[in-house]
Amino acid sequence: MLSRHAENLFWIGRYVERAENTARLLDVTYHAVLEAAIERTPADMWAELLETLLLEDEIDTSSLGGGDAVGELLLADKRHPGSIPSLVARARENARTTREWTSAEVWEVLNDLHISLGRMNLLDAARNQPYEVLRTVKWACHTVNGAVEATMPRGEGYLFYVIGIRMERALITARVLNVWRRRLGDIGSQAAFVEWVTILKSVSAYESYLRAYQASMDGDRVLAFLLQAPDLPRSILNCLIEVSDRLQQLDTGSVGLSSLRWAGRIRSRVEFVDLGLLDIGAFLEEIENEVAGLTHEIETSYFRPTSSVYMHSYEAF
Repeated sequence: MLSRHAENLFWIGRYVERAENTARLLDVTYHAVLEAAIERTPADMWAELLETLLLEDEIDTSSLGGGDAVGELLLADKRHPGSIPSLVARARENARTTREWTSAEVWEVLNDLHISLGRMNLLDAARNQPYEVLRTVKWACHTVNGAVEATMPRGEGYLFYVIGIRMERALITARVLNVWRRRLGDIGSQAAFVEWVTILKSVSAYESYLRAYQASMDGDRVLAFLLQAPDLPRSILNCLIEVSDRLQQLDTGSVGLSSLRWAGRIRSRVEFVDLGLLDIGAFLEEIENEVAGLTHEIETSYFRPTSSVYMHSYEAF
């Protein structure tokens, strides 16, 4: 497989996952604004969303004229690389240039979503019915991933796609936990229950948590669940297990050895750490930086060993 094809497949996975993450986080934020407790303002919630998506330095909220304008930008601005239509367009373009490595079903779903978003008045939808558009995006992204699982052979193309998904997913979960931790001391105990529910919904883990712990909402349990649950698809540990296994399956000899070692080191750090014996804030910062470092290591090992040129605009964020 050519390195540019491997990179494109890796980024298809990342773009699809990021579009779904952005849609879900937008949905959660819209609902949270309606149900806001007195301790937090809508402006705080929109700022937190941008921080979670690593867009706080890319979007000047003071120039947008209101908190809801953040949602409108992420849902309707096709020019901004962090918006949903931009992410979908990039995933679709990468799929177009790697048709021989993807199935017709994967291409059709991505192409249909791209065309559907292009036909919509997204600004009007963002102002009047954002939930319907966000639901459409989330389900289309799930359908893409389902098509990958159902129709793509388990070769290098599939492996790079899955690695891209899991790296993006681990990064978002780490960001959600880190942003939550930074403001944990600023929320009242009455609002804490709502906050923990919101955090779990932000990573599609609310129902899974209830099955494990019933209605017992506890900050330490939420943290451990999203960090160390081995069978939760969006926990950091589960993502790192998946990445380690897929890197092992690539079997590229010494080329990817540093990436495999890096993934194994973070995986062991998360799996065997005793959360009660460390500084949670420092640990979350470390894990987030390590996940970002692993992404860079994978790109250096497999895609661009000697070039520092960014081929994907979102890499600069």
